[in-house]
Amino acid sequence: MTSPFPFDGVVFDLDGTLIDSVPDLALALNALLDEEGLPRVRPDQVPAFVGQGARVLVTKAMAAVGRPIPEGDAGAADLERLHDRFVALYEAEPVRDTRPYDGAVEVLRTLRAQGVTLGVCTNKPHGPTVGVLQALGLADLFAGVVGGGVIPQRKPDPAPLLLTLDRMGVAPGRAAMVGDTPYDVDAARAAGVPVIIVDFGYSPVPPAEAGADLLVSSFAEVPEALSRLAAARANPA
Repeated sequence: MTSPFPFDGVVFDLDGTLIDSVPDLALALNALLDEEGLPRVRPDQVPAFVGQGARVLVTKAMAAVGRPIPEGDAGAADLERLHDRFVALYEAEPVRDTRPYDGAVEVLRTLRAQGVTLGVCTNKPHGPTVGVLQALGLADLFAGVVGGGVIPQRKPDPAPLLLTLDRMGVAPGRAAMVGDTPYDVDAARAAGVPVIIVDFGYSPVPPAEAGADLLVSSFAEVPEALSRLAAARANPA
């Protein structure tokens, strides 16, 4: 089936774009902090830690509770220990309270029905990414999934996005991206892919300032936004 858009594929970020995962990230993070004898973080602090992978999340959380990870070999070893434990805690119960955002599943299914190939490109570790998609019943919707650790690079480097598109069998010139942070925008720009940003995610800057081609406030707006990107591509100013 031919897509009605001049996009053969659409790649989505995961946390803060397709799913609201902060409740379960906060649970795992606070379990880690409990084990370390440290104060807990509030769930409303966690969005600021999300977007650059689990190591950055742990690093930001440790700084927030007053135990920053030192530089050097000792600090690097401590970070790896904390990272591995956090991932284990998170993988044990990744979807207790995590849910897709309203309208996300319906839009994904609509795009699939219209012949669009779908992918996920996230800095979230790949194992938990696959586990979450499977637990939420979303895994079969995606032809390509690339999480953190599959390759050394992570967004905003374009390499993970380009690998996702390769696994989807879609050329960058025939793709669009939907994300929630400047890391998504920068990766898409470097890959030559137009990008939509949702304004309800975990962006460290105001979403309107992330530099996306278009900004949406709900998943119901995504198909129309894709059509607008298509029109802009067909009729450049």
